Amino acid sequence: MRRIALLVASASVIGAASASDDVRASFRRVLTSPEATASMTIERSDPFGGPPSHERGKLWILSGRGLRYRSLEEGGHARQEVVIDRQREVFQIYSPAEQVVYKTDYARAPTRLRRLIVEPEKFLSGELSAKAERRRVHGVSIDGYRIRGGSVGDSLPDVNVWTAKDKRSGLPRWITISSPTDTVWIEFKDWTLIAQAKASDLAIGAPPGTKEAPLNPRELLEREEGGDRESR
Repeated sequence: MRRIALLVASASVIGAASASDDVRASFRRVLTSPEATASMTIERSDPFGGPPSHERGKLWILSGRGLRYRSLEEGGHARQEVVIDRQREVFQIYSPAEQVVYKTDYARAPTRLRRLIVEPEKFLSGELSAKAERRRVHGVSIDGYRIRGGSVGDSLPDVNVWTAKDKRSGLPRWITISSPTDTVWIEFKDWTLIAQAKASDLAIGAPPGTKEAPLNPRELLEREEGGDRESR
């Protein structure tokens, strides 16, 4: 469920607060394209002082239709796949480690992600309050925008958000989300904007015959957070 929280957080950056046409223009190209795909790297600091965790994944966004995120990590409980499909009215999470597809109604998917899919222009029209700010990311100074105020996800009340676009493509490249306890860096690479969406890109990657179970988002989130605490 953590990757769902991060997807929600990424979505919140776009609608959180500002007058920056530059920020809006960057995300608008992605959100209004019939289909957009990208590789993602998610790095999260350890609040207990250990090394940061890393996760690689791929993202598909089909405007008006749905969203899919697939972790590319090998093995372990961290490897999951998330699908939100408006047309099929389904919200799914596939756990290869458990060999289960958790499934519930589309209406139970995170509200921000549903708005991102269905109403991208309305989502983008929110007030942004972005201020230009240069930050060092992995030792390199990058020009971007700090998003002031606003809540990023229901479980992160006090955050500092920063975003930067790729200089060549003008498409989103970095989002960092800093809370009092940790910091998450999200990097997008290899954006591809597709003129004709493929509904098959929203198909969950579970093998045929994989067991299905009801999805309770809150229960899964609590279970994952509990496991993290135990492992640390």
